[in-house]
Amino acid sequence: MSSALQTARRYIEIGRPQEALAQLATLDAETATGAEARRLRGFAFLGIEDYERAAEEASEGLTDDPGAIDLLFLLSLAEERRGRLGEAEAAILAALEQDSDDPELLCQYADVLMRGGQLEKAERVLDAAAASDPDSPDVLAGRQALAYLRGDNKEARRLSEEMLALDPESVRGRRMLGMFDFNRGRAGSAAEHFGEAVRYDPTVEQYAQDAREARAMARNPLWWPSLFFARAGVVGSWVGAMVVIFGLRAMGLTTAATVAVIAWLALCVWSWVVPPILNRLGR
Repeated sequence: MSSALQTARRYIEIGRPQEALAQLATLDAETATGAEARRLRGFAFLGIEDYERAAEEASEGLTDDPGAIDLLFLLSLAEERRGRLGEAEAAILAALEQDSDDPELLCQYADVLMRGGQLEKAERVLDAAAASDPDSPDVLAGRQALAYLRGDNKEARRLSEEMLALDPESVRGRRMLGMFDFNRGRAGSAAEHFGEAVRYDPTVEQYAQDAREARAMARNPLWWPSLFFARAGVVGSWVGAMVVIFGLRAMGLTTAATVAVIAWLALCVWSWVVPPILNRLGR
């Protein structure tokens, strides 16, 4: 393997796809069209979220070697992220025909199924992957995603924390915990988790955008009423308000109860009207 290919592979392994592409651009014409160069270029394009070109590189490589498992895996990843789930499933099934017990391939198949809403089938595929390799981090990540899609936030959070216990630099674990905190109105904590995700993988713009939004909400007092609703929940905040209002009336504090009603209505209107305006101004 040429030194440029070796260097490009290392750049991809440490999450620096742009540098990998720069190394691959130095290859001579014959080496550049080889299977290894196409594979590395495809994963580099995947890293910069150019999924169309990643799929093209995988497809070109498969014309020369139709049974290349790594290229089929790459094609499935690229097609899934383009939203072409049928093509993604066909590619990963072709890879599984050659190695049906590979946990990485099985987990990718489960991801495609989850994207298509086939959660029960995805669970069975993850079980098969776990039977092949019980300690696979891909299986843990798949089960975390499955729990989240099913609305089992407690289990998804537990699995996220388990991921971080095994790998403190797990970007997926950090981002999921950030999402949980963000949805619960804990913007400051969410910003910390998102910031850690950016630190460990600065190549994904979405992570940086999540961190900026969470920091803005934590620092801007105009967001705080909405964060209160998110933290208490719609039902919880409504029950709390009713307890306070009717408690004041029962104590004979009619004026205070009236003020509480007005304050509650103002808070509701604020949470409905102000956030869309802030979101528009922040764009």
